[in-house]
Amino acid sequence: MKADDWQHRRQQLAPLVMWWRWIVFTPSLSTIVNENPHALKLYIDGSCYNNPGGAGAFACVAHFPDDHNRPDEAVFSEGFHETTNQRMELKACIRALEYIAENGSSLGVQQVLIVTDSLYVYENHKRAAAWRRNGWKNPAGRPIENTDLWKRYLWVRQKVRLRTDIAWTKGKKSPILKAVDREAKLAGKNPRKQDFGFRSGKVGRSKISGGSPSMYEAHGQEATIRVYRSMLIGKTDHKIIFDLFSDDAGLFGQKCFAYAVLSIAAKLHRQHCYRVKFNDDPRHPQIVELLQEVPCAG
Repeated sequence: MKADDWQHRRQQLAPLVMWWRWIVFTPSLSTIVNENPHALKLYIDGSCYNNPGGAGAFACVAHFPDDHNRPDEAVFSEGFHETTNQRMELKACIRALEYIAENGSSLGVQQVLIVTDSLYVYENHKRAAAWRRNGWKNPAGRPIENTDLWKRYLWVRQKVRLRTDIAWTKGKKSPILKAVDREAKLAGKNPRKQDFGFRSGKVGRSKISGGSPSMYEAHGQEATIRVYRSMLIGKTDHKIIFDLFSDDAGLFGQKCFAYAVLSIAAKLHRQHCYRVKFNDDPRHPQIVELLQEVPCAG
């Protein structure tokens, strides 16, 4: 199987793999939420219009224990002019932790459950401490995005004195989940704040409709790419997001991303096409050589 065929097949299988991970590794929401009927549940959500770089927001709706005799309550919502979906999801979690730390015992509970529909937050919140120890890189050496927020998350998390857990659920499946989604989208339509940690980079749009870019499967091969976005991560690393050309199909058919050092990233311009060479590390794909600029066919 050719490299671009394998890359296409891997992208096709990605939703199935993610679904399998949910089934095998994720406890049901009802099991987690009903484990302690006396826990305060904070349902959070984040969203971004025209992600990345559009207006976005986050919100939280609280569900109080039955013995409190209090209706569900919108706790907070904030809108930002330019941001990303992941940043809003993570900011929602951080703000929920701040709410718990600020109110403490006055909440009248011994346990709080933060409920998110973001796999980005749920799967990574326990990894943040290890990332920090590793210089904000993952075990494969890839630079971590949104480090300003993950640093804030770790700092706030240690200020929380109540037992606090984070659970994942599929969004918009109950009245309260729909309510927090509405609150977030409403705040996003009236943004009032700046997300100072957001780095827009050189932003363009893919010419391939639908879907999100997947990490390129680098095995030392050459490929033709059309760059549509690049961004600085940390102080020195650059993330390059591109459409991948299929030699067999004769067109650009996949959205992918890889990394590059500054000397290479500076030569890659949006909506230009290049023949490039990748390293041999599928866990940390890098463009290691720009061979030539080529016409954007397909």
